[in-house]
Amino acid sequence: MILLCDSREQRGLDFQSSYIVTEVRRNQTLPVGDYHCEFTDGSRPPVFFERKSLGDLWTTMATDKGYARFKKEMLRADRGGWKLILIIEKTLTEVYAGPEFSDFSGTSMVRKLYTLWMKYGLLPVFCDGRQEMAAFIVETYQAIGRGWK
Repeated sequence: MILLCDSREQRGLDFQSSYIVTEVRRNQTLPVGDYHCEFTDGSRPPVFFERKSLGDLWTTMATDKGYARFKKEMLRADRGGWKLILIIEKTLTEVYAGPEFSDFSGTSMVRKLYTLWMKYGLLPVFCDGRQEMAAFIVETYQAIGRGWK
């Protein structure tokens, strides 16, 4: 499996520890999200991951400009027939706590994320760090590959 990383991704994840990943290509411009994969037969599943750190999450979801841009990305994914998964570099508990610098509460953020899941199918995935995040992405694509037709 080849993992594709969007060229605009500033803090790419490390997939070195996964024996399943044969290559990571970081020079891709993806139509949506930050991560995608290509199977050995050249096929690419319609599933993309959008990675967010806690600060990114608040900049994207709690500001009008960030949210407007992200909503366009969600709609682009929908029009393309792609599943976009929002993978967050923090646990649910940490998101509830939120960053210290924001007036937008963690509870409001969690409610917004779950509303987006129900309204647009944007699944929020909370991870305990970058290593767990990388493992979640790899395991998801492996599961897709096992059932890929």
